[in-house]
Amino acid sequence: MSSYDKPEGQDNASPGTSAEVSFPLRRMDPDAAVWSSDTREIQIPEPADIQFFDLSWPSYWISDCKLGGNNLRVFSDGRAEWRASMMSLGGDDSWGAIFEFFDIHGLSLWAFGRIWSPSLSPPGAVIDWVSTNQLFFHAHLWPQIATASLRGHC
Repeated sequence: MSSYDKPEGQDNASPGTSAEVSFPLRRMDPDAAVWSSDTREIQIPEPADIQFFDLSWPSYWISDCKLGGNNLRVFSDGRAEWRASMMSLGGDDSWGAIFEFFDIHGLSLWAFGRIWSPSLSPPGAVIDWVSTNQLFFHAHLWPQIATASLRGHC
């Protein structure tokens, strides 16, 4: 035998040419077959199964901007909604916020990236805003969340 053994059924084609290779068909034993699905079924919880709690902060000013009446509603399915009333005396400002979750020991569980409100125009107008599509976290953290911080920028 040579150092290069060809599969059974392959002819002695020279290098650089193609050769047909045939392999005997094997029947799979249905008791030993492994079947996998090409789709997965997603279970969407009923709204009654989703729990939530609210976290809130006092009103405060940063530069020309006021943030008031704000709370963060945290849902057990891994999403959060920020509701706030905000205004700017300067006009064409936006409120930027970063939220961070902590457990009862003060250890950080999750920090969100900065989210921005819509433009606070015209100057002096109060904008009531609900952010419903920007805050997501790993749902398994929900039972451990004890408090949250809010860092603001305008």
